[in-house]
Amino acid sequence: MKEVIFAGKCQGIGISHVSRDCDLAETIGFYKNEYQIYYILNGERFFYYGNQSYRMGKGTLTFIDKKLIPFTNVIGGNYHERILIELEESWLRLAGNAMELNLLEFFQNNHGVLQLDEKQQSILEKKLFRMESALRNQKIYGATEVKNQLLSLFLMILNGAGIKPEVYYMPKRKMMRYVKVAEIIQYIMIHYSEIFGLEDLANIFYLDKSYLSRIFKEVTNFTVNEFINCQRIEQARILLLDEKLTMEDISQKLGYERLSYFDRVFKKYTGLSPLQYRKSKKYNDV
Repeated sequence: MKEVIFAGKCQGIGISHVSRDCDLAETIGFYKNEYQIYYILNGERFFYYGNQSYRMGKGTLTFIDKKLIPFTNVIGGNYHERILIELEESWLRLAGNAMELNLLEFFQNNHGVLQLDEKQQSILEKKLFRMESALRNQKIYGATEVKNQLLSLFLMILNGAGIKPEVYYMPKRKMMRYVKVAEIIQYIMIHYSEIFGLEDLANIFYLDKSYLSRIFKEVTNFTVNEFINCQRIEQARILLLDEKLTMEDISQKLGYERLSYFDRVFKKYTGLSPLQYRKSKKYNDV
């Protein structure tokens, strides 16, 4: 059972406030593969990264680096109420430039869980609820309020708020499942252009398709096909900067059998066709 208390978005920032009494397969958010900030108001979840796990209890603030999402899992807990902030990379770059901060590096350095004390929790919750209220009530300067509170959140952490909690020792069975999926992720990231879906991977790793599908979704919150496409689209963004390559060249390099399918997938994940993306980058670089 779940309750979506609030979900809103503005200019590269998505905020969702959710309460749920079990860990469901589907996620509630706006992006599949962007920078994330979790705050737990009540209950618990668990954060797995680098063969270690941490408990995300009341008053924990968790930063997730976009580049480390494939190796990170936020799952578990019988009940939790959380606020999730999702941030587009383009917004982080612009905001960081304005603040003279490297916010991508901030996420890289702070990837993981921080436990806030009671005073810090009170301060942070006021910021989060102001952001939620600004979007919920569609205030004239709502987006400005959201950005202002978000930037003050970053400064709060840069000024030393929060401490890293102790490692939580999870059951061996769960950890082995996580390790297996991490191995599969590494393989996909290298061979994304050669793999055509779940059946290919199941044969390569000698796993039952249904079992692989279930544990991959449980650990990553992606389906196998979604994750393969995410890797291809990230590479496509780079290839599209090379104007010597035609769309057909890029499609083939990524492993798509048809240009029309590449076009459809790229648009699904970016909101633009490959040609529109190339033109937008060329215009922005002028």
